[in-house]
Amino acid sequence: MILRTPPAKRARGGAADANARPIIESPQSEHHRENNLVIYEDNNTPTLHHEQFLCTYQCRQLVKSDFIDALSSAEKQVQDYQSKVQEINENFTKSEGERKTFRDKLLQTEQQLAAAKGREHALQQQLLKEVNDNQERFKKQLESQANLEVKLENEKNLRQKAESSAASAEEKASVLEGKLGNLSESIEREKKRLNTELAQLNRESKHSVSRIRADLETMECRAKNAEKESELWKEQLEDLKRQLTECSHQRSELEKKLSSFTFQEGSSTDSNILVKHLQEELRNF
Repeated sequence: MILRTPPAKRARGGAADANARPIIESPQSEHHRENNLVIYEDNNTPTLHHEQFLCTYQCRQLVKSDFIDALSSAEKQVQDYQSKVQEINENFTKSEGERKTFRDKLLQTEQQLAAAKGREHALQQQLLKEVNDNQERFKKQLESQANLEVKLENEKNLRQKAESSAASAEEKASVLEGKLGNLSESIEREKKRLNTELAQLNRESKHSVSRIRADLETMECRAKNAEKESELWKEQLEDLKRQLTECSHQRSELEKKLSSFTFQEGSSTDSNILVKHLQEELRNF
């Protein structure tokens, strides 16, 4: 932009011509705004040549000074703007790197969160499976305990029956032993009596031989019957002994079952106490 030359000042006048019209140019910088440069147009009044030349030189110097100041200010502003742009670019590059870093961290965090959710889901599934397995095992243990209680009750009933059978067998055996002893004694007494009678009959006269023979045959028949009865009692005694042996075998089998039952159900305190009590009763028996 070419600045108009202001009108020449009067040599001795302190103010501008009243007919002069000022032209206000748009400011180019802060320096122009501060100085409020005003350019005047020349009026139609003729001026002296040397005064016009002097004013033009001064105006040029002023314009040059203003231009240099404006240029230096603009260069300074350009440098400031360049430094600011460079700083902004650096900040943008730094923020871009931080954004990438944060994005990578966010992706890594999302991956870790997904992995944690997967592990949590797997742990929940495993825990649910373990809970279900424990519930199944607990149900099986309850069923097994109920079955064992039923078996224990049956074993108790069998033991009571075996004890009653053994007691009755012992009673019968004792009764039969007593009867057998009495029968043996009676047989011995009968034999002695028969021998005595036989000797007495031998000492008697020959006239009573027939009677003695008849009596002897009677006695022999009675003795045979007594021997047969004795054999019968012996067979009954052997049968009772065999029953007693079977009862003893059943007792030993019950003791073995109770022992195995004790090993199998070692976790149940009440069952162990009951089994020990049954074993003590079997030992006393």
